[in-house]
Amino acid sequence: MMKLSTMKKVVATVDKKWRSPLAEFILERWGFDRHSVFYWRASANFIFMFQHHGKKYYLRFNDSCERNLTMIKEELKLVQYLGSQALAVAQPVLSKNNNLVEVVITPIGTFYAVVFEALDGEHLSFEEMNEEQLFVWGEMLGTIHENLKNVPNDLAIKRPSWKDNLEKVKEWLPPNEIAAMKELEMISEWANQLPITKENFGIIHYDFELDNVRFNEITISALDFDDCAYYWYVADIVYALRDAGKFRVTTPAIKTFMKGYKSSTFLDEELLEEANGFERLHHLVSFARLLRSVDKDYSKEEPGYLMDLSKNLVSLINNYRLSFEQNHK
Repeated sequence: MMKLSTMKKVVATVDKKWRSPLAEFILERWGFDRHSVFYWRASANFIFMFQHHGKKYYLRFNDSCERNLTMIKEELKLVQYLGSQALAVAQPVLSKNNNLVEVVITPIGTFYAVVFEALDGEHLSFEEMNEEQLFVWGEMLGTIHENLKNVPNDLAIKRPSWKDNLEKVKEWLPPNEIAAMKELEMISEWANQLPITKENFGIIHYDFELDNVRFNEITISALDFDDCAYYWYVADIVYALRDAGKFRVTTPAIKTFMKGYKSSTFLDEELLEEANGFERLHHLVSFARLLRSVDKDYSKEEPGYLMDLSKNLVSLINNYRLSFEQNHK
């Protein structure tokens, strides 16, 4: 989640018809059909949908204070590699300047912009998935991991690691968050003792939830690799299945997902026993990111959407804070 102050200044450019002159200005570097650019959402990124020569695409951009340009380029290198292995992964589109990433300077800030091809299919909710779709979902994640285990050495993809994420947590946590600081210390010690091998550790998607996959009957495609990082592969399974509730290997839906996963790649069964630790690691990173996001009091004299969003985020922050306090009574 980006800073809400960053979100506010960009969403302020969106009119009642969901159009934005800022998005159109950015898209001049790729081209677009007139009146086809519409605001879609803002969370970690700003997303606009548009058409060019009648074909559907998505524009994704970030304020330069939110993302590192080098890391975006490394993400796209990864995505292109997966595409070269015949995986159904949303691919970036070259701009008129022959760039995958455009740096766009505007009166309200500098933005890093990427355009992606639209994927066929639809998003599904966890509740409406059948057993075959759960299997295919797990199979796709396993296939992604299997390919990432075999990335050529000369590709040398540079992305953050779990250690980098915890360093950011340390940077963003204020001194008065005592329970979170204790959680950080405990999680750091726990993670440092986990085994690391080529088969159990590497680049993961990090957010392979249903929001980031599309189903076309029983085929599946993936998008949004912008948080990809070096972690244990089991963490990707745990994070993908957050909608299933507390991670338990005996849960039928989770068993089906893992059956699909194991059909594509090796699964470290022993590391699955550390699922609770991976959940706690994710909660800690999410907590710190949310603290950074809610960068002022948005409870009054703000656009309605911002007050509502801030209220929801503060509720999440408080829930995480309570869980840390319970962990360290």
